[in-house]
Amino acid sequence: MTPSIETAIFALAVSQLLVPLLNGMLARRQVKHEQAADQVPLLVQRVEAIGADVKEIKTELRVVREHDAELRLVDQRLRGLESWQGEARPQLGQLTNNVHVLMGERGARQQLQRAANLVVAAGGERSDT
Repeated sequence: MTPSIETAIFALAVSQLLVPLLNGMLARRQVKHEQAADQVPLLVQRVEAIGADVKEIKTELRVVREHDAELRLVDQRLRGLESWQGEARPQLGQLTNNVHVLMGERGARQQLQRAANLVVAAGGERSDT
Protein backbone atom coordinates (compact mmCIF):
# COMPACT_ATOMS: atom_id res chain seq x y z
CA MET A 1 0.00 0.00 0.00
CA THR A 2 1.41 3.29 -1.07
CA PRO A 3 0.55 6.37 0.81
CA SER A 4 -1.64 8.77 -0.95
CA ILE A 5 -0.79 12.39 -1.40
CA GLU A 6 -3.36 13.35 1.22
CA THR A 7 -1.78 10.99 3.71
CA ALA A 8 1.66 12.35 2.96
CA ILE A 9 0.44 15.96 3.34
CA PHE A 10 -1.31 15.07 6.53
CA ALA A 11 1.84 13.34 7.87
CA LEU A 12 3.93 16.38 6.91
CA ALA A 13 1.49 18.74 8.64
CA VAL A 14 1.45 16.61 11.80
CA SER A 15 5.22 16.34 11.80
CA GLN A 16 5.48 20.12 11.45
CA LEU A 17 3.35 20.43 14.60
CA LEU A 18 4.81 17.53 16.57
CA VAL A 19 8.50 18.21 15.99
CA PRO A 20 8.46 21.63 17.69
CA LEU A 21 6.36 20.21 20.54
CA LEU A 22 8.76 17.32 21.02
CA ASN A 23 11.77 19.63 20.79
CA GLY A 24 10.20 21.92 23.41
CA MET A 25 9.52 19.00 25.73
CA LEU A 26 13.08 17.73 25.32
CA ALA A 27 14.47 21.22 25.94
CA ARG A 28 12.42 21.57 29.15
CA ARG A 29 13.55 18.14 30.29
CA GLN A 30 17.18 19.06 29.60
CA VAL A 31 16.79 22.32 31.59
CA LYS A 32 15.35 20.39 34.53
CA HIS A 33 18.25 17.92 34.43
CA GLU A 34 20.77 20.77 34.30
CA GLN A 35 19.08 22.50 37.25
CA ALA A 36 19.15 19.25 39.20
CA ALA A 37 22.83 18.80 38.34
CA ASP A 38 23.53 22.36 39.53
CA GLN A 39 21.98 21.54 42.91
CA VAL A 40 24.16 18.46 43.52
CA PRO A 41 27.04 20.47 45.09
CA LEU A 42 24.57 22.20 47.41
CA LEU A 43 23.14 18.86 48.42
CA VAL A 44 26.66 17.52 49.03
CA GLN A 45 27.39 20.55 51.24
CA ARG A 46 24.19 19.98 53.20
CA VAL A 47 24.98 16.30 53.67
CA GLU A 48 28.50 17.20 54.86
CA ALA A 49 27.06 19.76 57.31
CA ILE A 50 24.60 17.20 58.59
CA GLY A 51 27.47 14.70 58.98
CA ALA A 52 29.44 17.26 61.01
CA ASP A 53 26.37 17.93 63.18
CA VAL A 54 25.94 14.19 63.74
CA LYS A 55 29.60 13.94 64.84
CA GLU A 56 29.08 16.84 67.28
CA ILE A 57 25.95 15.20 68.66
CA LYS A 58 27.79 11.90 69.09
CA THR A 59 30.59 13.70 70.94
CA GLU A 60 28.09 15.47 73.18
CA LEU A 61 26.30 12.18 73.85
CA ARG A 62 29.61 10.58 74.84
CA VAL A 63 30.25 13.45 77.27
CA VAL A 64 26.72 13.09 78.65
CA ARG A 65 27.27 9.34 79.16
CA GLU A 66 30.53 10.06 80.99
CA HIS A 67 28.81 12.62 83.20
CA ASP A 68 25.97 10.18 83.82
CA ALA A 69 28.47 7.51 84.94
CA GLU A 70 30.15 10.01 87.27
CA LEU A 71 26.77 11.09 88.62
CA ARG A 72 25.82 7.48 89.31
CA LEU A 73 29.10 6.95 91.16
CA VAL A 74 28.53 10.08 93.26
CA ASP A 75 24.96 8.96 93.92
CA GLN A 76 26.20 5.54 95.03
CA ARG A 77 28.75 7.16 97.35
CA LEU A 78 26.08 9.47 98.73
CA ARG A 79 23.80 6.51 99.48
CA GLY A 80 26.70 4.79 101.24
CA LEU A 81 27.40 7.91 103.27
CA GLU A 82 23.72 8.27 104.19
CA SER A 83 23.66 4.61 105.24
CA TRP A 84 26.76 5.09 107.38
CA GLN A 85 25.30 8.25 108.86
CA GLY A 86 22.05 6.43 109.70
CA GLU A 87 24.05 3.72 111.49
CA ALA A 88 26.29 6.22 113.30
CA ARG A 89 23.52 8.51 114.57
CA PRO A 90 22.31 6.28 117.42
CA GLN A 91 25.90 5.64 118.51
CA LEU A 92 26.65 9.36 118.35
CA GLY A 93 23.53 10.11 120.42
CA GLN A 94 24.60 7.58 123.04
CA LEU A 95 28.13 9.01 123.08
CA THR A 96 26.74 12.54 123.48
CA ASN A 97 24.63 11.43 126.43
CA ASN A 98 27.67 9.77 128.03
CA VAL A 99 29.74 12.94 127.53
CA HIS A 100 27.01 15.04 129.15
CA VAL A 101 26.88 12.67 132.12
CA LEU A 102 30.66 12.71 132.45
CA MET A 103 30.77 16.50 132.15
CA GLY A 104 28.12 16.73 134.86
CA GLU A 105 30.13 14.44 137.11
CA ARG A 106 33.27 16.48 136.41
CA GLY A 107 31.43 19.69 137.23
CA ALA A 108 30.13 18.17 140.46
CA ARG A 109 33.65 17.02 141.38
CA GLN A 110 35.00 20.50 140.67
CA GLN A 111 32.35 22.05 142.90
CA LEU A 112 33.19 19.57 145.67
CA GLN A 113 36.88 20.36 145.29
CA ARG A 114 36.19 24.10 145.49
CA ALA A 115 34.02 23.57 148.56
CA ALA A 116 36.74 21.41 150.13
CA ASN A 117 39.32 24.05 149.37
CA LEU A 118 37.12 26.71 150.96
CA VAL A 119 36.63 24.52 154.04
CA VAL A 120 40.36 23.89 154.30
CA ALA A 121 41.05 27.57 153.82
CA ALA A 122 38.40 28.51 156.36
CA GLY A 123 39.67 25.85 158.77
CA GLY A 124 43.22 27.12 158.47
CA GLU A 125 42.12 30.68 159.18
CA ARG A 126 40.15 29.60 162.25
CA SER A 127 43.01 27.71 163.71
CA ASP A 128 45.28 30.72 163.32
CA THR A 129 42.92 33.07 165.16
